[in-house]
Amino acid sequence: MPWLTQLADVARKTGFPVTEVGGWKSRGHGPQPSVEGVVCHHTAGWNDRHIVVNGRPGLDGPLSHIWLQHTGRIWVVAAGRCWHNAPSTSGHHTNSCSIGIEAENDGRTPWPAVQIDAYHALCAEICREWGLPASRVMGHKEVNLQKPDPHSLNMSTFRANVAALIKSPGTPIKQQEEDVPEVISLGAGEDQDVPASGELAVRWHTEYADDPNAHGADGVAILASASRWCIVDGLVKVRGLAPGSEIDVAWSRYSRDGKQFEDDAWRLSFRADANGRVEQSVGGQFSLDSKNQLRMRVFNPSAAAAVVEKVSMAKISMFHR
Repeated sequence: MPWLTQLADVARKTGFPVTEVGGWKSRGHGPQPSVEGVVCHHTAGWNDRHIVVNGRPGLDGPLSHIWLQHTGRIWVVAAGRCWHNAPSTSGHHTNSCSIGIEAENDGRTPWPAVQIDAYHALCAEICREWGLPASRVMGHKEVNLQKPDPHSLNMSTFRANVAALIKSPGTPIKQQEEDVPEVISLGAGEDQDVPASGELAVRWHTEYADDPNAHGADGVAILASASRWCIVDGLVKVRGLAPGSEIDVAWSRYSRDGKQFEDDAWRLSFRADANGRVEQSVGGQFSLDSKNQLRMRVFNPSAAAAVVEKVSMAKISMFHR
């Protein structure tokens, strides 16, 4: 079998957003000999697409054909063979005859509904393309008994949903049809200093929103009523750090008036590169209600001030709970 260069077109049939990772059509450990099954994984981390693409110490990338982001976006990584399942207990699910999907999740956090919907739809379209039954969709934990992924998913139920989609394309899950998110897109219009051994609540100067009642001053996210499930995705650029030093970025909940800190709903650590820069995607998912205000904070524990660059941006998608 040649390289799976139709994989992006197959992914687009799901109706979910698709991004092609540069060079994917020639990325792989040689061509894919055959497609006889699909293996579903979780990555055991966040913001880890680069690991799936490039590999990790002791195992060269690509590590799967697809990286499925928590937002439901499908990233096409490779058209050739990937090191995603070895040793395999199934002859239909070896590296040489199966497509691997790595879904972004730390192995503990509940799965966002939009990501699971995308997972079902993607597996169904792969099965339709290569003439596979839903029974050929297996969890990593089912075909490699040393593995726990994908965590908490009942694969029998998962396959039943895939089978329904193979028979009748289009998402059958009612929530996916009705629960259209309200989206706030935010941009920082100027550089902002993060003091040494201090923190910054990022100020957003550019803002676009579907719901004019879902935001406040400086782009802070608030809700007029009800409780929402939030999926956040952003790009943060920081300069002026010592090479190898760390910063934390958090989405933090405050009281609605912004005066009382409640907790960090989502917090991630990043390490500066050799030029003293951090350029990272910052995602997460958590609940928010009408009593909360949501802000992004950057923590700088180093002895020198740093700068959050004006090109930093964020998107907050809010679903009814």
